[in-house]
Amino acid sequence: MYTSFAVHPTKFVLPIRDTAIWHLASKEPAHRNGTPKQNRKYTDAEVEGLFATVLASILGATKSKLHLDAEILGMTYPGYLRDSEYLSHFVNAAIQTLPGIEDGTFMWPHIHSARKASQLDNAKSLGYPIGTNVDRKGSLLLHFDYQSSQLEVSIASVGVMITIVEGSFRIRDFGGMEQDASQEKLGDLATGIRGLIKDELSNTLGLPSQMSDFRGTVFSGDAPASEYDKIRDLIIKAVPEFSDRFVSIDEPMWAGAVGAARLARLRKLYPDDFQIEDRCYGDFDQFPHDEL
Repeated sequence: MYTSFAVHPTKFVLPIRDTAIWHLASKEPAHRNGTPKQNRKYTDAEVEGLFATVLASILGATKSKLHLDAEILGMTYPGYLRDSEYLSHFVNAAIQTLPGIEDGTFMWPHIHSARKASQLDNAKSLGYPIGTNVDRKGSLLLHFDYQSSQLEVSIASVGVMITIVEGSFRIRDFGGMEQDASQEKLGDLATGIRGLIKDELSNTLGLPSQMSDFRGTVFSGDAPASEYDKIRDLIIKAVPEFSDRFVSIDEPMWAGAVGAARLARLRKLYPDDFQIEDRCYGDFDQFPHDEL
């Protein structure tokens, strides 16, 4: 599993492979709204210590790579950290370990960072006439994050600085250790995509969504290009209307890190735009469900 970090102003980005704590957090079920934490392997203090150790090693590796002292000013985290209630420990460890991280406004959900990497944050990239206020358009994004063997599919409402997950599902062992999805898993994915889109179009909260509201499909993760090709072909067959809505990212593995670098730069230039009360990204789908 990758977690990405950005250094400003060089925009140097560094992905870090699995550690025990990332693996543990990714496998835990969601614990929210006071749900008891059951059978945790580590105490809260131990979790923060493990995160701090990983972050310190990342800082050291970054300095070694750049051959100079570097200040990490932006981070992006996978959704499962929030789902398993590890996010607060991650934030605390980052504040204590990384001098450039002052609070949670220096960190962004992976889907938000990946969207910023694809630059789906303005009228032109979202397919509207120049000058359109995209925050008033109800635009939707279909996001596929394929990390190690797990695939997460999300629908998000997007604007300039708005990324809100409306619905999502995960297939935890989609491609296996070899990241080579079987026809059975691809069938599960097709069923999940159709159901996710159907749920969004039938949502009665607020203004009803239309197929035309889907403005882009984005891939991120560390899977080989052949796996993204499989998913792209499947989407076109399952939802033909999406055949012209794929957003190109040269290397999906770097999507979160590149987006974090761009956000870190913006945060440095316009700090008032990143106050906690002004941020708008999160999710209405509080419990991403697993498909088979």
